Amino acid sequence: MSAPATPATEADAVTETPRLRTTLRRRLFWIGAIVLAILGALFTVFSSASGIPDGERFSVGNAGASGSRAVAEVLRQQGVDVVEASTLEAAQSAVDAAGGRAGILFSDASGYLDQDGRDAVRALAEGGADLVLVEPGSDELESMTDGIANAGAAEDSSSVAAGCTLPAAERAGTISQPSWAYRLLEAGEAGAASAGTDTVTCFAAGGDSFALLQQPAGDGTVTVLGAGDALTNGSVALQGNAALVLGLLGTHETLVWYQPGYEDFDGATPTLGELTPGWVTPVILVLLLTTVAAGLWRGRRFGPVVVENLPVTVRASETMEGRARLYARQSAHGRALDALRIGTISRLTAALNLPRYASVVEVSRSVANSTGRPVDEVHDILVGAVPRSERELLEYSDRLLVLEQQVAANRPR
Repeated sequence: MSAPATPATEADAVTETPRLRTTLRRRLFWIGAIVLAILGALFTVFSSASGIPDGERFSVGNAGASGSRAVAEVLRQQGVDVVEASTLEAAQSAVDAAGGRAGILFSDASGYLDQDGRDAVRALAEGGADLVLVEPGSDELESMTDGIANAGAAEDSSSVAAGCTLPAAERAGTISQPSWAYRLLEAGEAGAASAGTDTVTCFAAGGDSFALLQQPAGDGTVTVLGAGDALTNGSVALQGNAALVLGLLGTHETLVWYQPGYEDFDGATPTLGELTPGWVTPVILVLLLTTVAAGLWRGRRFGPVVVENLPVTVRASETMEGRARLYARQSAHGRALDALRIGTISRLTAALNLPRYASVVEVSRSVANSTGRPVDEVHDILVGAVPRSERELLEYSDRLLVLEQQVAANRPR
C-alpha cells in the first residue's frame, strides 16, 4: 500500500474567480463560428426562397412531368392568350375582359372553392364561356354540371377510342389511359331530373362511364375531363392527348387557367379541439385522476419542515454504519477489511512516531520490533491476507485490534 499523499499548502491552492471578459475571450472563436453559421443559413434560406420550383399539378409554371407548361406554351404560340388565375376574382376579371367569350380551365384538387364560388364559375359558363373541369370531384359535379356523377377510377387500358362526334375528340382518335371516369345519372337518381339530353359522351372507360362528357350550359358549355394526365408534360405527347387538349382549350382567343388558391378558401380553420375525437378528453381526465391517486397511495409522506442551523454536524458513526451496510449487502469483505486496515495503519504510524509518508513495509518492521512478532506475520495481518467470508473478516478484524493493543502496551512511557 502506498503512503498517503502530502496535502497541498495554502500557497499552492490558488482559486481564480472566472470573469466575463476572460470567458468571452476564451470562447470568442466558437461564438464567432456560431454567428457566421446562423448568418449563412439565413442567407441561404432567403436567397433560395424565390427559386423554389413550382410543383403543383396542372400548373402552367410547372415544367416537371406533372405540370402543364408545354400545353400553355403551345397554346400561346397558336395565338391563345393564356391567363393564369389563382383567385375567383382574377378569373372573373379575365373573362369579363374577354367579353364573356373565353375558355376556362378549372382544377381544384384541394377543394378551396366553396359552394358560392362554384356557382359563380358555373355562371361564367352560362354567360358564354366554355368551362373545362379537370378531374372534378363530387362537389364540383353537383354544383357545376347537370346530371353527371363520378364513376370512380377508369378501367385499365393502354388506349381509349373517342367514339363520339365531338371535333376535338375526333381529331384525337385515341388517348392514353384516363385517370377518372364519369357517368350520366339515370331516371330516379338524385339530380337526374335536371340532366340534359344534349350531353355528348366520349372515350368509354368501362360500362356506362366515360372519360369526357360535354353538355350545354346557357350560352356556353361545360366539359368534364377525366383524362387529366393528357394535360401534363409527361403525357401530352402520347397518342392523341395533345390534339384533344389543344382542341378543347384553344377554341377562344383567351383561356383563363384557373386553379383556386388559399385566398379562395372561405372556411374557418378547425381548432385542435374540433379535430380531437370526443373520447380523448375523458380518457385524459381518467389518466390524470389515476396518476394523482397513485401518487397519494405510493408517494412519500414528508413530515413538517425541520429548521436546522448550518453547518450540520454528522456523527462519524453514522457514516461508518452506512458504509458497513453497503459492504455487507454487496459481500465486499475485502473492501471492509481494507477500510479497517487503513485506520489501523494510521494509528500505528502515529503510535510508533513514524513519518506520515512511511510505507507499509516500514510500519510492519516497526510493529514487529515493538511486539516481537515476525515481520511476515505482521505484514500479512496489515495488508496480505484476503478474507473469503464474513467469519474470516471478523477474525482478521480481531487480529488488527490485538496488534494495535500490543503496540500500545509496549510503547515506552
